Amino acid sequence: MGFINLAEKTINAKLVYYGVGLGGKTTSLKVVHQVMCPRDDVKLVSINTEQDSTLLFDFLPIDIGQVEGFKIRVQGFTVPGQQKYVVMRKYVLQGADAVVLVVDSRTERIQENLQSIEELKANLEANGLDWKSIPMVIQYNKRDLPGLIPSDELGDLFKFRDVPAYQSVATRGDGVFDAFVDVVGSMVEEKVRQYGLDRGEITAESVAEEAREKLRGAQQGAEEAGAWQGQGLLTLSVGEDASAPVEVLTEASAPTLEAKETVDQESVDQKSPDREASIQCDRDEETAAVDYDIEEQATGLLGQAISSNLELAELYAELAAYKQLLEKKNRELVEVNQLVSHDLKKPLTVFKTVISLMHQGRLGELNAKQTDAVQNCAESVRYMEDLISDILDSSRLDYDGQEFDFREVDMTLLIGALVRRLRHHLEDQSVRVRVDPLPVVCGDESALQKVFMNLIGNAVNYRDPNREGLIRISGREEHGAWVLRVADNGIGIPEPDQLTIWQKFKRGANTQGVSGTGLGLYIVHQLVRGHGGAIDLESTVGEGTTFAVRLPKAPVVQEHSPLA
Repeated sequence: MGFINLAEKTINAKLVYYGVGLGGKTTSLKVVHQVMCPRDDVKLVSINTEQDSTLLFDFLPIDIGQVEGFKIRVQGFTVPGQQKYVVMRKYVLQGADAVVLVVDSRTERIQENLQSIEELKANLEANGLDWKSIPMVIQYNKRDLPGLIPSDELGDLFKFRDVPAYQSVATRGDGVFDAFVDVVGSMVEEKVRQYGLDRGEITAESVAEEAREKLRGAQQGAEEAGAWQGQGLLTLSVGEDASAPVEVLTEASAPTLEAKETVDQESVDQKSPDREASIQCDRDEETAAVDYDIEEQATGLLGQAISSNLELAELYAELAAYKQLLEKKNRELVEVNQLVSHDLKKPLTVFKTVISLMHQGRLGELNAKQTDAVQNCAESVRYMEDLISDILDSSRLDYDGQEFDFREVDMTLLIGALVRRLRHHLEDQSVRVRVDPLPVVCGDESALQKVFMNLIGNAVNYRDPNREGLIRISGREEHGAWVLRVADNGIGIPEPDQLTIWQKFKRGANTQGVSGTGLGLYIVHQLVRGHGGAIDLESTVGEGTTFAVRLPKAPVVQEHSPLA
């Protein structure tokens, strides 16, 4: 499976944990997962029986990062340990680049371990791999249990070739990652040497050592962050009888053979003893041939099923790698976006100040044409400020979420302050605002200011030019929650747009000629949801729109995805 992509400078390698059933293979891979994926952004996939032993394999894609200019990815597998899954172990070993042999070091399992070692050698050879040279480490596990083989006897019993060996307690993480670091280094060194990349200053040994250093750094970071906790394990559990397709197929064929035997027996009764013996012999040979053929077909089908699952695992690894790359690129775009937005605000503030001074006549008297031009500039500055503010808010919501500080907020005072802030804009657009008595709610004051500033601002911007604008803001308790309404008599929102209006950059089809970012209602929707609330609208084109903000009396912060 392992390969090197010289164009993309990527090294892919396959590592297989091999050993007896319930010996600690899956637990060891979980330890690696906890260190290498502390945020659980890549899942460990496991297919288990009801007894929690591996049925097909465990799989974990591991991205080690850049080493000597190469991006190193390891695909970690475990094999099922129970004896009846021997065919599956052979298939999982296909294309292996390295092996961690996990030995259950209790005295009672000596023979099982020895049998597992002989089977490992046979399976490697069956897959065209040399068991004498493939990178390998031995992990003597369960060293915390009673009835152990003495340490000085482990090598004599199980060390069938000169490879590094580690004593481990997988349930505590002891020794497991050390073995992983060692075998990955050997595996990378072998891949670099195999493809002839150890030229000049880059040697196979230097690449391997840098890979080990990166892994040790990840281990140290995980220990400092307290990452030795149970992380996400994506598990599929199945029944025991689903694990033996060969037996199922053989049993399914039995009625056919039995029926054939019944029919033939009627004619045999009428024949001679010699003829009967001959027929019986033929029948035995035929039955044996059919049984062999069925078993061979079943083994082939099983192999195809396992191969298909292994291919899916590879695709899963590629998808995980692309997901990490996408998140990294998105993060970079957000950081650039926020940096540019902040930088744009500085010259915009200067421009706004100059425009304000000109409008007030402090830089000299203006004629009618100049006054009109200055007012247009002031409108453009206000639009640009809104645009920058909306871009910053939406990017923070998408990728950072927002920390809410829930406390009591008097909505009458909050709305009153917003109306005073907008009074000049309201007067210029001939829009009146009527505010009914509003409740005291529990929420984040800053977020609620943004919500109602957007709703009131939209009501002003999308007023009907043929009549005086009117905005009414009211609130009351409904079904154990506070419902705050902002109603206007503006142009309204066409019905086809009422479902999509909450999305980014979506606006009503009848808003041509009216400046707007298309981000305001998206921000409103996210902030209301962040309170555990909801927002709805009722609108008729030509009559107006009413937005209803429903806030629970006891808000609960909703989980926010890093990617909206």
